[in-house]
Formats: sequence, C-alpha cells, structure tokens
Amino acid sequence: MYAKKWSTLISLFGVMAMILVACTPASPTPAASAPTTAPTTAQAPQSITLQFWDGLGAPDNVAMQNLIKQYNAENKDGITIQDTELDWDTLYSKLALDFKTGNAPDALTLQQTDILEEQTLGILQPIDDLYKQLGIDPTDVIDVAWKGAQVDGKQYAIPIDVHPLTLYINVKEFQAAGLDPNKPPTTMDEFLADAQKLTDPSKGQYGFGSGYNGGLPFRIWMSLIWQHKDGQVLTPDGAKAAFNSPAGIESLQFMSDLVYKYKVSPQSEDDVDSDFKKGIIGMVIEGPWEMADFDTVQGLEYKTAMIPVFYDQQAAWANSHTIAFPDNKKPENTLAAMKFTKWLFDHNFDWTKNTGHQPVRKSVINSSEFKALVNWQPIAATVPIAHFYPAIPQEWEVFARQPTSPFVIMMQSVMLNKATVPDAISTAEKTVNGILSSQ
Repeated sequence: MYAKKWSTLISLFGVMAMILVACTPASPTPAASAPTTAPTTAQAPQSITLQFWDGLGAPDNVAMQNLIKQYNAENKDGITIQDTELDWDTLYSKLALDFKTGNAPDALTLQQTDILEEQTLGILQPIDDLYKQLGIDPTDVIDVAWKGAQVDGKQYAIPIDVHPLTLYINVKEFQAAGLDPNKPPTTMDEFLADAQKLTDPSKGQYGFGSGYNGGLPFRIWMSLIWQHKDGQVLTPDGAKAAFNSPAGIESLQFMSDLVYKYKVSPQSEDDVDSDFKKGIIGMVIEGPWEMADFDTVQGLEYKTAMIPVFYDQQAAWANSHTIAFPDNKKPENTLAAMKFTKWLFDHNFDWTKNTGHQPVRKSVINSSEFKALVNWQPIAATVPIAHFYPAIPQEWEVFARQPTSPFVIMMQSVMLNKATVPDAISTAEKTVNGILSSQ
C-alpha cells in the first residue's frame, strides 16, 4: 500500500541523502533476529553512545544542547547522547532513507502531528512497556499531549511540550500610541483599532505583521478558520480538503486586507520576528519559542496574550514536541534512549523555562515556579482551546513549510498580491486533494 510512498521519498531525496550520509556517523547494521520491540527485561550496556536527531531550530536547539550536555555529565548509566541537528524537512526525508538502510537514529524529536505518518511507514516502534518500566506516569501528562502521541491506543512517543500560537505586543510601541499594554486586544474590532493606532507609514511603523513565507502565515490562517463555528481544514476523515469554504475564504481575505485594505501590515514582509524586535511592527502572532529570542534583545519590552477572538470562538494552532524511537531492532539502545527521555521528562520545567514552550506535566503546570513565569500564563491558557493539524499519513506532504508546500504557495500568492483569495484557495485545494488521494 505504501510502496509508492517509499519510491517517491527515495527518488525525491536520493541526492540529499548522498550528501548528508557523508557527514553522518554510520550506525551498525541491525541484527535480523532482534525482536521488533524492546523487551522490558533488556539492560543497557555499561557504556553506550546514542545517536539523537533533533529538528529544533534556534533558539530551541541551544536549550536542548545544554540539557544534553547536562545529561551526559550527570547520568550514571554510561550513556552518551550524540546530538545531530537537522532542519525539520531534512530530518523527515533523511529519516525515511536512513531507516531503509539501517542507519536511523536511536531517538529523535518529532512533532506530534508527524507521528502517524512515521508509524504508518513502519519507522517507529511502540514504547508502552518501556515507559512503564522506567516510571513515566501518563496521569501526570495533559491529555492533548499524551494521547496525541498514540496510534490505535499504542504509545509511540513521549511528549515534552505543547506550543500554541500567541499574541505578542510591544510595550513601548503601545505606550507611544496611547494604548494600554495591560489591555491587549481581545476582539477583531479591538485588534483593528489598536493596529491602526500603531501604524504610521511615514515612520515605517505598522500595527501587525504576519509575513508571507514559511509556516507562520498559514498557521495563523488555520487558527482563524478554527475560530469559525464548524470551521475545518480537512474533512473529519482526513480524506479531502475542507478549507475552500466561507470560513477559509473569509479568513484569508482578512489577512490580505490587513496589508492592502487596512494597510496596518507592511507589504512583502519577509521576517516578522526581526520586524517585531526592531519595533517596525507593534504586534505579531508567533509561537512561544520566540520568547527566548525576544529576551535577548536589549530594550525590547513585550507582553503575551491569547490570540483575539476574530470570529465565533477562541482557537489557535498548536503542536507538540515529542521524543520518538525508530524500530532499529536494538533493544539495548532503545532502553538507553528511553532513560535519556525519562530524564528530559523529569526536567520538564527546565525545558519550559528556557524555551517558552508549555509544560506537559500537570505537576509542573500547577507548580509555583511555573506560575511565576508571567508571560507563559496566556500561552498556558491557550492550550485547552488549541487545534493541531489533522492527523493524516500524508502530514509531511500537506503541512510542510518548504517553498513547494501547497499552503506556503497559497499564502505567498495572496500576501504578495499575485492571486485572488478564491483562486489561491482553489489551487491549494486541488493540490491537497491530489496528495490525499494518491496514497
């Protein structure tokens, strides 16, 4: 059933693999007689080096590297984690190729919504016995994170965070415009009024920025779709596109209007994060990971808030970072990798504090230490109303952020005023339906 998918992946990324493999440490060929899943009685060897891949970009990668260094120095099991950083698109393509040749890592970061695709391809192994053996308590994990890492009731990954979109406001820009930074906009009308007061084209200042490339613009657009009553991106069975709808069209038209009708967003905006740090835009909707970056900017004062309710209900895009385990037929490596993951799980507050991502452990969420992190609280309040990409086996093809992604193409054509909203959505719909029907 999935032979066509393997063939497509290999043909698309063969050249990339030749380049990447040359600089990637080779792992031993797995033994053909090893069991499919790691037995609960397996024992990690006295000294072992594990290959760990992460797709975390800056500044998250720095926080992960620091935790890995700490673990390597502290653990008494003789385990050394060797971290390889890859951008997400490269990680997914390389994983498919390297798993085929027996060189997949022992553990890796996966977005929650990618788990089904990798499990469908046979890459991941279930870990129910292992997490129980090492004492990871699922009752201490919020349901959206724990159950989101399951396929058919089996656990395939351990979540370490949830990261929903949030609204950032520039405190100084708000004050200069006569606005109260302690009263962020909560509705569409308030948002537009604030954005207009923050906009002064003669000074090159604008109220809001969303950009036109990468994943951020279409994640904002999907958040607006989900704010409509019954708004959907795909049909409930994940078989067809559902975004060519009044909700999808209205939401995308609003984003275009912010640039070309209301003129509160700059045209051809390439880097919203840089513009926010420079004070060019007074508001931006971004992920919690940006806090670690914004905190490094001298003189930048910001506050976070839940995304305003532009339509019928609260909603915001989100995802979750997880640690997953390729089915390498090496139970001793998988056990050791789970020990490292248990350590990360136990240090959930450290990951949260240093990245801005929301904790998954209820004990951390309810702790006084976490509640003292002021800018984290509006993001935490967003988690219960967050929406994830629909879980489909073609997640990487449909929701990827590379220039050839159907949603990136759609957003670029509209935000750069090269296509009408109905035409751009119709084109994306045809592309997505073609992907979904080709499996």
